[in-house]
Amino acid sequence: MSYDAAFAHTRLRQLTEQLLSGTNISGDILFIADEEDGGVLGSTWIFEDEDSGILKERNFKFMLMELLDALIRYRASHNYTDTLCGAIRLNNSEADLQWLPEGDVQKLRFAD
Repeated sequence: MSYDAAFAHTRLRQLTEQLLSGTNISGDILFIADEEDGGVLGSTWIFEDEDSGILKERNFKFMLMELLDALIRYRASHNYTDTLCGAIRLNNSEADLQWLPEGDVQKLRFAD
C-alpha cells in the first residue's frame, strides 16, 4: 500500500468535526514523537482557559493523542521518519497539521 499524503489531514478534519462542532476554538498543539516506540512522547497545548475547558470536556486531547500515535506509526511504516513531530493549529475549530523535525518543534515550544 502506498503512502497517502492526505490521510492525516482527512482524519484530523474528521476528528475536529466530530468533537468540536459548534465551537470556535483557536490555539496551538506542539508534539514530539518517540521514534523508538512510535507514538507521542510529549505535547504542549497553548489555548485560552475557556478553550482548554471545552477541549477537556469533549475529550479532544485523548482522542487527538490516539490519532497522532496512529499517524506517527503510519508515517514510520512508510519511512517518513525525518518528520514524525509537528504542530497543529486550531483556528475557529479548524485544524491544520504540519509535520516537522523535532528541532523545529523545540524552537516553537520555547519561542512562546
